[in-house]
Amino acid sequence: MTYLRDRDEFVRGAAGEKLVAAWLQEHGWHVIPSYDYAGPDGDKPPRLQGFKVGYPVPDLDVARAGVRRWVEVKTKREAVFWRKTREWRHGIELRLLEHYRTVEVITGTECWIAVYEESTGDLLAQAIGELGTPSVGTDRGHRMAYWPRARFRRLHTFPSAY
Repeated sequence: MTYLRDRDEFVRGAAGEKLVAAWLQEHGWHVIPSYDYAGPDGDKPPRLQGFKVGYPVPDLDVARAGVRRWVEVKTKREAVFWRKTREWRHGIELRLLEHYRTVEVITGTECWIAVYEESTGDLLAQAIGELGTPSVGTDRGHRMAYWPRARFRRLHTFPSAY
């Protein structure tokens, strides 16, 4: 049995989270890495816990000059080409999008999606509210929310991992 933290996807994702957190810190943001709070065995997502229900929180809680944001970091090898609309896209699981929208309402703090694209080295980001209505699809049995790559702002380009 392969443990979650030993899977390639987890290792790449954790590296992307740390890369983005470091970049934000270099640009004046203070960062609480939510991913550090993953239960006693490191196998549970950090949650905003209420009396009866909890919601997973994004990877980073960041603040600078009186502005606070949640940032969910996704590390992707590359954007996915959507033939129907002839555009490049990025996405997240639909259930997580719904949770993050709820976390925004509860905390009053805007949530951003940041994508580290390994093939280009691009760091892309945008507020969930600015991304617009996603297209919904399925990837490996998971319902996904997808947005055009062009909806994200390019914040930085790291040396490409490829």
